[in-house]
Amino acid sequence: MNTRILLLFAAILLALPAVALGANPGQTAPGEVPAEALQRWQQFTPDQRQQLRERYHEFKSLSPAQQKLLRERLEAFRSMPADEQQRLKERFREWQQLPPERKAKLRELSRRLDELTPEQRKELKAQLRELQQLSSEDRLERRRVLRERFFDRPMPGGSGHGRR
Repeated sequence: MNTRILLLFAAILLALPAVALGANPGQTAPGEVPAEALQRWQQFTPDQRQQLRERYHEFKSLSPAQQKLLRERLEAFRSMPADEQQRLKERFREWQQLPPERKAKLRELSRRLDELTPEQRKELKAQLRELQQLSSEDRLERRRVLRERFFDRPMPGGSGHGRR
């Protein structure tokens, strides 16, 4: 899943006014706000209201295709079991805590993984499973070999990974 879309999806999931207010299209006249939605809106702090407004404008600035994708992902999220929803929320919180440099490296890694063929991905997964069985010394060497094999250029930000 594209990281930017995942982040925006999570933000909308947690803050989209139509969702947060419980508005159901077609049940009220355009411009009319249901009484219960207004009551919920008034329960938000001014900061929360501002965040909702910002997320709403961010959502509205997306293309119709992106909006549709986010709505579909929201619906998929809603249909997940509660424990799976909780896991996804926790992963999002963990992501938010990462430093920007680490996020950039993970985005680059995700982009590179997306470039692999299905066969390469399958092989990489098998290699990673084997890697878990190795001692820490052997694991370091195998990781270096795997990086060179599947990712033929260094990761941004250095850290000595990839070809030299």
